[in-house]
Amino acid sequence: MTEEFDYEKFLLENLDKVQIPGGLLTRKGRQDYIGAVPAFTGTLYFVDAHTDAVRNAICQCFEEYEALAKEHLTWLWREDPPEGPDNVAYPKAKPMRDMMQGLGENDLVSFYYESGAQPHEAGSWEFQVVGRRGWQARMKGLGYSSLRFSMSILHVHQHPTAFQQMFVNFASRLKAVHGYGGIGLVRSVVRDDDNEPVEAYMSEHMYGLDIGSAFGLSRSVVAGIKTVSWLTAINKEMIEKIGGQFRIQSELPGTWFALYPYSNGLVIQAGPKALGAFVNEDPKPATYVLPNMLLKEVRTPKIGHIHGGSADGKPRIRGKAAEDWLQRFDVPEDELLAYKAKLLNEPKLSKETMLPDRL
Repeated sequence: MTEEFDYEKFLLENLDKVQIPGGLLTRKGRQDYIGAVPAFTGTLYFVDAHTDAVRNAICQCFEEYEALAKEHLTWLWREDPPEGPDNVAYPKAKPMRDMMQGLGENDLVSFYYESGAQPHEAGSWEFQVVGRRGWQARMKGLGYSSLRFSMSILHVHQHPTAFQQMFVNFASRLKAVHGYGGIGLVRSVVRDDDNEPVEAYMSEHMYGLDIGSAFGLSRSVVAGIKTVSWLTAINKEMIEKIGGQFRIQSELPGTWFALYPYSNGLVIQAGPKALGAFVNEDPKPATYVLPNMLLKEVRTPKIGHIHGGSADGKPRIRGKAAEDWLQRFDVPEDELLAYKAKLLNEPKLSKETMLPDRL
């Protein structure tokens, strides 16, 4: 009998192999720092970050995250802080709540907590939140505020429901407009541009990988969701637009999909674990295709550019490539029945892989 694969042992013994050197696929070439790290990433979009109530909710989210990730956090970056440096070692940083209280309504809410060994390095634990200023929030079309958090792959493997629980908790506190969570890359905050090319390359081989900057795409997702993933949050208006909760439950069988209520809508969990959807294996798993087709009506019709420009031919997801990425789980309507049949052979949920308060 084949010995069962020890996933945790593999990760611990090969940690260096899942830390991506900075600058890969750029003209400068590989640099001596960690530019990106695969992790579980959750992104949520919300409004009114200039108000006391929402700023308090942000602090509550970080306090929950900090209780779990404190031993991993190393640096805090801030953009345009009203006082103090833009970078400080995490142990020397004031509590977020104290810094938040020092912000005026028209100050930018900007906190990037990282876990890299050096300030310019990426690590698998990250909490970033960018909240629009008061005057921006009052202007329609400028985009949402965003929060993104990450957990190491090993931690999620060891605690199968930790990521889902935090995602739902954060969505509920923030009254999220929408969001998504699954496998992504945590890239260097201050050397992001140099590490987009490797993300672009990986996305062409791994359809389950989230790509792009959470806040950088906040204007593009005003018109609808960016993507489906292992977890997908949709608001009440979206639920009604696609036919209500009954239709969701009819189209997404409970053996494979779990629905979790939050303060402004529902979170859909697709299958027991996040999928890479590797192109050379199964780029279109039914657990992603079926919710994608159900939610097409509430998807943003156009994403524009996901990555920045490239002057020297570096891989980037822009223009048509960005639209193709948006539609990567689309299939012809007449193939839906085949994907429903395919679902029968895909991994099912269990009590150990879903939250107890599912609908």
